[in-house]
Amino acid sequence: MRPTFRAARFAAVLAAASSLLWSAPPPAAAGPPVSYAALGDSFSSGVGAGPYDPASGLCLRSPRAYGPLWAAAHGVRDFRFPACAGANSDDVLRKQAVALDPGIRLVTLTLGGNDVGYSRVMLACSVGLPGACDGEADRAEAEMDRSLPRRLDTAYHAIAQRAPHARVVVLGYPRLFGASSCLIPSPPNARRMDTALDHLDAVIADRARAARFTYLDARRAFAGHGACSGAPWTNPAGPLFWESYHPNGAGQHGYFGLLSRGL
Repeated sequence: MRPTFRAARFAAVLAAASSLLWSAPPPAAAGPPVSYAALGDSFSSGVGAGPYDPASGLCLRSPRAYGPLWAAAHGVRDFRFPACAGANSDDVLRKQAVALDPGIRLVTLTLGGNDVGYSRVMLACSVGLPGACDGEADRAEAEMDRSLPRRLDTAYHAIAQRAPHARVVVLGYPRLFGASSCLIPSPPNARRMDTALDHLDAVIADRARAARFTYLDARRAFAGHGACSGAPWTNPAGPLFWESYHPNGAGQHGYFGLLSRGL
């Protein structure tokens, strides 16, 4: 009798589990949409992807940026989008973190390039005099080691304090060129720009993990889609310099996919 009872009970449990398995709603329907804030610099605001929300002014926020794309795809009702072109860690600290509160459940950002003046590297390596590219890249890398860790730590601490229940995801910067070659910048300068970005990503990843944030490496996601490749995800040098070397619409979709896989 006892083995029979156990077998019957096991069968009943199995049937119940099967019923739950087949009748359970999909994960997206398990609860209300998360509250989400997309912070950071031009790679998060969508510079290069256009068109831009006129109300965002010089912040150049695009509905094609990865943040709005992710919010729309996941039915987020409370989406906050303070990301801004040109933002550095002080801007995140003083102007963007105020958009956060304990109700936020997801925060994403790209941050660090403007703290070390990477735009100066872009300019020097594209149209600068001989030697200017290496000089600016060396200067930026020195700032990455000297001041950037402290600046990121301060910004990350503020985010954690204002959104204590949020998962914070820091996205890295992609290599701008990879194996693709351009006329502007020259191949040696393109490699130097990518090397400096590798250095920058290493510092950002280290400080994000120290803050117990999630770090997502964009370099693999963008591999094969450099600015001068056959299917670029990054804008090459152009007359609108502020859009040069920034993700285009396809690149923002690349960030969207990276974020979706990382969550």
